[in-house]
Amino acid sequence: MTDRQRGFALLIVLWTVGFLALLGTQIIAAGRSDTQLADNLKQEAVLEAAADGAVQNVTFQVLAAKDPHFQGFGAVSEMRIGKTPLLVRVENESDRVNLNTASAVLLRSLIVELGSAPGLADRLAAAILDWRTPGANSRPNGAKASDYRAAGRNYGPPGTPFQSVGELEDVLGMTPDLFARIAPHLTVLTDGDPDMSTRDPVVARALTDVAGVADASEAPQQTADSLLRITVTAIGHGAARYSLVAVVSGAFQSTSPRVNILLRERGTSLTTGAVAKLNVRSEDMIEQDGAPSNIAYYARL
Repeated sequence: MTDRQRGFALLIVLWTVGFLALLGTQIIAAGRSDTQLADNLKQEAVLEAAADGAVQNVTFQVLAAKDPHFQGFGAVSEMRIGKTPLLVRVENESDRVNLNTASAVLLRSLIVELGSAPGLADRLAAAILDWRTPGANSRPNGAKASDYRAAGRNYGPPGTPFQSVGELEDVLGMTPDLFARIAPHLTVLTDGDPDMSTRDPVVARALTDVAGVADASEAPQQTADSLLRITVTAIGHGAARYSLVAVVSGAFQSTSPRVNILLRERGTSLTTGAVAKLNVRSEDMIEQDGAPSNIAYYARL
């Protein structure tokens, strides 16, 4: 074999070795990526299961056991399901304004309380009523199909009750900013309007304006909380979070006790705002790769 042939053979060998090394690197990287994906999916499943467990636990504690620990409506509490720490907030759904039963006057007052000009509040309140009521003719300041077409929308009011609070985003005149401010005070799941004992201060002021009452704080407090909005944030490794919002009712006095889930959706994490350290003991910390993690769990309350 000539020197030229030996050089060519060596070149082929080096090229093959380089190719195999590159291929091996890609296989290892792909394996690591698949392993990380599997770990992430496993952790999400664990956090979701813990969040669901927290909803069931809180529902029983509040509606069946009447545990005073969960009677601080609106406050954030800590709890644990298995090895997963969670933040839980319990609210009474009846504290919110029902989009399908509220009068134009109450809706206007609520919108004004959230910082909108009275003129805009008049138009939006009328448009909301036109959205949920049948007929082709709009009320004063309202909006029906012709008004939506004139505004360049390819849809119009269905003339039926709101199916969700999110549907309000499609009402003519509603802006993303105002929707973000008003949505936490609305519901479609109750049987009627809140009363003066609502724990929602914005709704209380709107009701006070409508009723002409000087001080709503003197009204008697609600004692029955049969429809709960439960917001849960499950805390995982590092920055992993799973947030869940559920609106539930419970029937524990019947022969077949049950929990009815009226709404279940991924929610906004409770971990926003000022930082507060969760009470996570070292022996309870979530294990990672078979060893206790040294992650300190923090919640932004």
